[in-house]
Amino acid sequence: MTGTIQLNEHYRRGLNFLDQGLHADAVSEFEQVLKETKLDSPESRLARFHITEAHSRMAEDSLRRGAMDIAEMHLRTASRLQPKYPDLHFGIAQILAEKGLVDEAVAELESALEINPRYAKPLLLLGVLEYEMGRRDTGLEHVQHAMIHEPRLFSSQYADALTEHQAGEFDSAAIALRSLLASDVDEVTYHFCAGRGAYTAGKYAQAVECFQQALSLNDSYADIRNWLGLALLGCQRSEEALEEFKAALEINPSFAMAVINAGVACEMLGSRARAAGFYRHALEIDPYNLEARERLAGVSD
Repeated sequence: MTGTIQLNEHYRRGLNFLDQGLHADAVSEFEQVLKETKLDSPESRLARFHITEAHSRMAEDSLRRGAMDIAEMHLRTASRLQPKYPDLHFGIAQILAEKGLVDEAVAELESALEINPRYAKPLLLLGVLEYEMGRRDTGLEHVQHAMIHEPRLFSSQYADALTEHQAGEFDSAAIALRSLLASDVDEVTYHFCAGRGAYTAGKYAQAVECFQQALSLNDSYADIRNWLGLALLGCQRSEEALEEFKAALEINPSFAMAVINAGVACEMLGSRARAAGFYRHALEIDPYNLEARERLAGVSD
């Protein structure tokens, strides 16, 4: 019993540190959870998830300070814990490309695309790098595939790149293609990060506005819809939140956390039976999900 209490205390402190933005302290607590649990236990899986999230946030902070080596270290640590997260491979690739380690960057981009072939940003960066290395037709194919999944990339910069390419001005075409990497598609990331920061600070109405701005630019991000739903729950707008969680699941039916959050919204709306259905579905997707199991037990009493 004492071990369980101690384990739960480490987990609770880790979550509190995450909420406060104290990511290194959170990692220490969750690593203690890992030491005291079996590798495949639900507690261990959740701890690894939170450690990954903390390292990702520390990587973002390091990049803002220009500390690329430290950012890469955090992303690689996170990637070892969660090798199936394409965002981590993409983040590492960006840093490697910035350092001039193009072959290594390409390998990371290919890993990201193996996990999610429709991920526009790695497709775009891969296309730019391939073009710059002289594999121009392959590079343009990757860029075109990126635009299929992110139509906002189809822009004057791309038209300029094609014009220069067809004229044989390959250096100018490469510059135009690279400008796509800094296009306003990054506004989505900006608003998403701002919304996440507002949510962490408990400013739920502000978070709602930020996530809605991100989705107004591209409404196909399941993760942003899930965060919008959470912010709406914070504003006591449970019906709207449920619709956002359902929209996230239309985009990604295997998004277990959105399924759980839909159940939470149903609970807040007073529908325990419907909530139980969502929690059971979450366990079908992820049988080891501790939160789904505990919430299902709570509504089945």
